Amino acid sequence: MLPPDDTIALPAFATAMAAITARIAAARDEAEALGLLRGCVAAVGADAAAFVSFVKDDDTHDAFRFLLACDPVWCAEYEQRAWYASDPWLAYAREHTEPALARDIEVKSQQQREIVALAGAFGFQDALIVPAPASGHLSRLGVLCLGSAQASFFDADTFPLLRALSRALAMELHGWWIERLKTELLSMARLTDEDLLLLRHERSGLCTKAIASMVDLSANAINSRFQRMNARLGVPNRKAAAQLAAEYGLI
Repeated sequence: MLPPDDTIALPAFATAMAAITARIAAARDEAEALGLLRGCVAAVGADAAAFVSFVKDDDTHDAFRFLLACDPVWCAEYEQRAWYASDPWLAYAREHTEPALARDIEVKSQQQREIVALAGAFGFQDALIVPAPASGHLSRLGVLCLGSAQASFFDADTFPLLRALSRALAMELHGWWIERLKTELLSMARLTDEDLLLLRHERSGLCTKAIASMVDLSANAINSRFQRMNARLGVPNRKAAAQLAAEYGLI
């Protein structure tokens, strides 16, 4: 440990970024969270940022959520071309937990080269890709893309510090999204503690008879409860209901 009278002088961007990051958990809505993300971009002198929250194995892309501190035209064109499945930065975040410079992430196809080129045209000429991995039983991931129009922006001596702070920022944004989505789903589907218990049992693989025995209800009552939950959640069956609850951190 350092002696009590010693201090470490941090660069101004680090102090500002740390202070802004600490406020994210209390953000009341997307507009406030986005404003804080923009504040971090400005603090480090970058030009753009995007945070994406998604479910690892979701092929429909319905679970994707975005905070875009960048030109929205980029995201619109990206969505129009449905590039989710081919995006090399998302692919990296699915399989890794360490931040990486975009230039060090392998680009394997012409389509991936087009994806990277489009990002470069909208402020991500140089980019830091920061995964926010799933924790515990959650299947939702996140990734922060911090970009600059300068080709070698992240070559500065302060990069190790920026890398660490960006990792903290990504995890705070990830946690904020999970809590927001959890609250929205609970409100929309009107799920009770008893409902969540049934979904937890379903997620663990128990059959109707076993669940009924554990909660002291009849099998018919269990099936009826699941049918009502399925309708409120907008899913076809109880397995999908339990999967959705797990994705949003409810069970």
